[in-house]
Amino acid sequence: MTNEIIQPMAMTIVRDAICQLLASERDKQIKIAQAQGMSDDEIANLIDFVIYPKRLTFPDVSGMPCVFVYFNQVDFPADQQDIYENYAIANLQLEFYVAGKTETGRDSKGNKYIIKTDEENAEDRLSYLSAQLYKILNCERNVSKGTDGLVTHSIVRKWERIKSPEDENSAVCVLGAAYTLELGFSEPTSYLEAAKIKELYMTLDIQDQYIDPFVRIILDKNKQN
Repeated sequence: MTNEIIQPMAMTIVRDAICQLLASERDKQIKIAQAQGMSDDEIANLIDFVIYPKRLTFPDVSGMPCVFVYFNQVDFPADQQDIYENYAIANLQLEFYVAGKTETGRDSKGNKYIIKTDEENAEDRLSYLSAQLYKILNCERNVSKGTDGLVTHSIVRKWERIKSPEDENSAVCVLGAAYTLELGFSEPTSYLEAAKIKELYMTLDIQDQYIDPFVRIILDKNKQN
C-alpha cells in the first residue's frame, strides 16, 4: 500500500479530456467561421454548442445545442487483467439536443408567412451537430491525442435518435440523438501519484468546467506544494 489517497479512475480523466477535446475543436471552428465572415448569430445558431460533463437532467431550450458526455458501461475482459491494471472496454455516450424555432417573415402586404418551420431548423441543426461530433471524435487520432495516449482504441458503434418533436409546442421543436463510442484504455489498480495526474491535466490544458471535483482538489493541493 502507499501513503497516497485513492485517486479517481482513469475513465474520469478520459471523460474530462474528451470534453476538453470537443471544446477545443469547437472553438477552432468558431474562429474559422469568424474569419470567413459569419455573424455572431450565425455562429451561435450553426456552429456553437455547450458541453456538459456531469449534467444528466433534460436541458432547457435556452441551453441548446448541448452535448452530455458520460460513460454508461465498462467491461473488463478476463484475459486482459493482472494485479497492476485491468484493460477497460468502455461505452462513451454523447447525448445531444438541439432546438429549432419557426422563422417568419411578412410579404409586401404585411401578411405573415413561414420562412422555415421549427422542425426544419431543428432537423438541420441536429444533422450538422451529428457531423461536428462525428468528425471531431473520428478524425485521424483525435481521441488518442486528446487524451495524451490514455485511450488506445476508439470505435464508433452507433448513432440513434432519442427524442421526437414536442407536439405541445408549435414554436420550438426539440430533437435529440446520441453516439455510442467504444473506448479502450488501461485502468490501473495501483494508486496513481497526484503529480502524474497534475502533469496530465496541464499537458492537455483541461479547463476548470471540465475537471472532476476530486481531481480539482488534487490539482489545487499540488499547486500549494
